[in-house]
Amino acid sequence: AGAVRMDVRVAPSARVRRAERLLELAKTTPAMPLAKKSPASLPRSTTAATKRTTTLPAPVPAASATQTIVTNSAPAKSSIAVEDGRANEMSSATEADVRVHTTDVEARTRLARPDSAVVVTSNDAVGSQGGAMAAAGRKARAFRRDSAEERAAQERLTATPGLRYSAELATEYFREKQMSVLSRQMELLVPLGLFASRVAMDMQLGREREMRPARAREFLDMLGSFGPAFVKAGQALSSRPDLLPPEYLIELQKLQDRLPAFSNEAAFASIERELGASIEDLFSELDPTPVATASIGQVYRARLRATGEAVAVKVQRPACEEVIAKDIFILRSVSARLAGVLRAVKREVDLGAVVEEFGKLIYEEIDYVKEASNATRFRKLFGDGRFPGVYVPRVYWQLTSKRVLVMEWVDGTPLRSETGLVRRDALVRTMVQCSLHQMLEEGFFHADPHGSNTLQMADGRLCYLDFGMMSELDAKQRYGIIEAVIHLVNRDFEQLVRLYVRLGFLPPETPQQPIVDALADALPDALSASVSELNFKSVIDKLGSVFFSYPFQLQPYYTAILRCLGVLEGLAIQIDPSFRIINDAYPYIAGRLLLDDNAELNDAMAYLLFRDGRARWDRLESLLESAADADAADYDVAAAFDRMIGFLLSERGEVLRYRLADDIVDGVDLLAADLVKYGTASLAARRFELGEPFFGMFGSPRSATRTKNPAAGPQRKPSDEPVETQAMASAARLVEVLARSNGFDMNKIMPVMQRFVTSRDGQRIALEVSVNLAERLSNRAIRTVFGVPPQAPHEPPRSPPARQQSTRAPAR
Repeated sequence: AGAVRMDVRVAPSARVRRAERLLELAKTTPAMPLAKKSPASLPRSTTAATKRTTTLPAPVPAASATQTIVTNSAPAKSSIAVEDGRANEMSSATEADVRVHTTDVEARTRLARPDSAVVVTSNDAVGSQGGAMAAAGRKARAFRRDSAEERAAQERLTATPGLRYSAELATEYFREKQMSVLSRQMELLVPLGLFASRVAMDMQLGREREMRPARAREFLDMLGSFGPAFVKAGQALSSRPDLLPPEYLIELQKLQDRLPAFSNEAAFASIERELGASIEDLFSELDPTPVATASIGQVYRARLRATGEAVAVKVQRPACEEVIAKDIFILRSVSARLAGVLRAVKREVDLGAVVEEFGKLIYEEIDYVKEASNATRFRKLFGDGRFPGVYVPRVYWQLTSKRVLVMEWVDGTPLRSETGLVRRDALVRTMVQCSLHQMLEEGFFHADPHGSNTLQMADGRLCYLDFGMMSELDAKQRYGIIEAVIHLVNRDFEQLVRLYVRLGFLPPETPQQPIVDALADALPDALSASVSELNFKSVIDKLGSVFFSYPFQLQPYYTAILRCLGVLEGLAIQIDPSFRIINDAYPYIAGRLLLDDNAELNDAMAYLLFRDGRARWDRLESLLESAADADAADYDVAAAFDRMIGFLLSERGEVLRYRLADDIVDGVDLLAADLVKYGTASLAARRFELGEPFFGMFGSPRSATRTKNPAAGPQRKPSDEPVETQAMASAARLVEVLARSNGFDMNKIMPVMQRFVTSRDGQRIALEVSVNLAERLSNRAIRTVFGVPPQAPHEPPRSPPARQQSTRAPAR
């Protein structure tokens, strides 16, 4: 938007004309009492506003008249959800039943007169004296940033548990609204039933798989028409490959969280009712056009009257909670029957648990106090420079309630935009690295970072918006994600299936080999590429087909991760078409595997690096090379060595350290032999090249003869050329990787090596390696001198020698 101020004339509406008539009536008519409701029975956030609407005031002079316009009777209150340890009193009013609180009728009606104007400001406009709801001489509501009052407001709002869905209270509430529920059931179940019948017909005719894409598009359109609860349900289902086939998931990912905007009249009334103050007291400017509209609420740009700061005001849709509660109640009531239908087609799904989990998630999203808490926590973790290149807007707690949220306004370019973005590579890297830190370091992550919820600011920083959909991971779950990525990238499907059982995604009694075979059949095309070419979406699509075919029950946190990573890669590909999230994430994952001292990760590392009694050096080299590309803050090679030494010296690493000792002897022996051959060939070649000029200096006849007759004298053979062997190449790569790794400093490495050689077990291993190497090298030297053929390949690795318990050093 340009920095242009634009005046929009507003014609007087019928509502304002009615307000003027009520004002004239109030001048000549005695006050009439209206039905009152005890303030004790009302929510605390609305009590102050309701007190001002209970009676019509007595006549006062027109110049200072204070009136209340009541368009309908007071909205009914009933219990639907548990809030603050009590039944939450929630209005069932629709937009037509909304109370409009007006503290100054003259100021309100003036806005609609021909001589008034609505001020629309650009993103850069500041310090305006006029405003959409400005009233001359009005006292602004006091407000100070980071004040004791703001902290007290946060403590008061977060002191008790937030809004939670209660199936019992919902059942009790809707028992008295059978007609309303029946009407909504007909609206929902008739289209759903017709859709299900078409799918059943496809199955009977044997064309269900062929018709899936068309039926998935029908399903998408149907959910979008059902309202906010089903829009959110469709978005949640788009990351549930265990419940729906891939064709449906692809279509549901297109579901947009956008519904038509509701009226400004209802929105402004809700702001006044929730915050207990008039629009004029709160804001000097308020853009009448919402900047964003979604299924649960809409957002306005405004300017605080007290401080002049630009803010984003998020307002919940009228009666949003009741609409959502009714739809969840209906879904829950039919879930048992739907589960029976699924069992008939051999799909065992606990739909009741799925609906309960969905109810929990969506109730957290419609509680704006919960969202404000999420935003504040996220800002403390990643804002204020704590994560480089990231900005998180602040919350105005004194202007926040369960249905209104006021946050700092941030100017920027949405990441969904095709133009206007700068430093794209750095932006994508910041976005991915920050998401990985959210998941695997803090265990608290933004689960919906799509292009409308992320901005690039003018200085290039990444700004996060909308904190309604967040998710948490405990330590066990974080380590499980690291293991899953490691096993997936390295094609260890047996370990991956065992991990799924351990995480509770599969029942323990499930036969595992068929799932291993299914993964091996489904994923070769996706995983045959290098890590740099792996496409997350293709991998998830292939995994989804396996999840749908077997009795998987994915946990909510796992589906949130799948959704987050899928959205991230899709968004990043729009910015950088060559981007692959697994390639960008794997260095971080490798670093965590090498650094985190955890029992599960130790087992994963042991399985990754050792197989059938032998070390897989190529895996170690690949792991170290990947970790070397991680950021300095995420990886330190000296710390990784220290952790591996600690594992080898532990009781769990007893067998591995003896196998490792044998492999070190074999590897050093082979490398030494190759280096001797290479050095000998290099010296011979060098002597041959220098021979002619050297002898020519003295006029050697031998040199002259060779010059005249190139065929004469000793000739250089191709077999005499020095050739770099595989062992030499691997050693060179390992040295290069270590040299460029973060933290590679001999001052750090030497204490780690000293720790190993000073331990009793380490001394044993070092002595055995030294003796075996000396034996091997002397044996090789003797054979070379006397022309004895090379020794046969080394025997298989030995078991660790038996040792007395009393002489064994404690594990460290």
